[in-house]
Amino acid sequence: MASKKVMVTVFFALGLFNACQDKGGIEQGGGLQTIRIEHNNETELFLEDVAANYTSIPLEMTEESLIGYIHNVAVSEDFLYINHAKGILQFNHAGKYIKKIGENGEAPGNYRQVRSMIIDPTDQSIIAADARLRKSFKFSEDGDLLAESEILSSSPIFITSIPEGYMVITDDNTQDEALGLVSINEIFKQDRDFVKIDSLKPLKAKIEKIFHTIWRHPSFITRADSTDYFFFPIGTLKEQVERDTLFQINENGDFIPYLKFQFSENVINEEGKRVFFIEKIEVNEAYYLVTYHYEGNYYLFGYDRKKDSSWLVKDGLRVKNLEGHYLPKSNGISYLMTEGVSEIKGEEPNPIIHLIDWGK
Repeated sequence: MASKKVMVTVFFALGLFNACQDKGGIEQGGGLQTIRIEHNNETELFLEDVAANYTSIPLEMTEESLIGYIHNVAVSEDFLYINHAKGILQFNHAGKYIKKIGENGEAPGNYRQVRSMIIDPTDQSIIAADARLRKSFKFSEDGDLLAESEILSSSPIFITSIPEGYMVITDDNTQDEALGLVSINEIFKQDRDFVKIDSLKPLKAKIEKIFHTIWRHPSFITRADSTDYFFFPIGTLKEQVERDTLFQINENGDFIPYLKFQFSENVINEEGKRVFFIEKIEVNEAYYLVTYHYEGNYYLFGYDRKKDSSWLVKDGLRVKNLEGHYLPKSNGISYLMTEGVSEIKGEEPNPIIHLIDWGK
């Protein structure tokens, strides 16, 4: 039985692939480019088949470094950081445990629920966005608290590094008499001292429900080609953002439709319910990657921007000598998690982190 720590997750970087679908290319429709996802054309791929290289890091188990549910992984020049249920842990690149960064608690300077974590490339500091406390923290590699933001009006659910500092997405829910539960996402820029320097237009969306649970995933921003790309996973009110569409964010903070993804099957069933749900659309210089959900399963679609070819896998990638499928995840770097070997009797093993280099 798989460990509860090895989660089926989605990744935030893009793959180099060998097994491809028929070339469909980008179609031009109504002025908006469209990529078709052939849902019935899935294949099996191993990580070894699609990655240019990857590094496997088994995380050391000590009484201080037992890992619970993992929220984020981040990698600096010298260290690997795990944001899990009990705090942020620092390991070296060989997986040896070094120390805990900051404290999870009630005291001033403590964090409570880090939803997103990145490395600031300018100084290798750790940036942690706390959804419960509605603020962000900056820690040095030594674990010292360098800065913290003012309390935000809503919870930060995503943070990424941009040339000016950071791009932040916050999330709040409100009950509307006519629409029901509504999500409000604010997107803004901060400098490296967490001072707000610019705001984009807020997005409002009706929260959908599927399988009696809220179907909602945070929006994500990817930076590639010196451009910020944006995807919002659910349809917004007043058609602020078209569904299943990748947007570019221009200098004025406007969302410019860039690329539409279209399924080969009907997205609405005979009962009038949507059955295909795109969770993420990510970009780098070489690839587009789409993670979507259909009838209880996750699918991963990759499109090579240079070769005009694509692939599709169900449930994720295989890993050599291991059972099951694994969907890579990312918070600026791409990785996947597999189960390690327990070094402490009675404790579940820490995972093995596989850092992926997808190539160019």
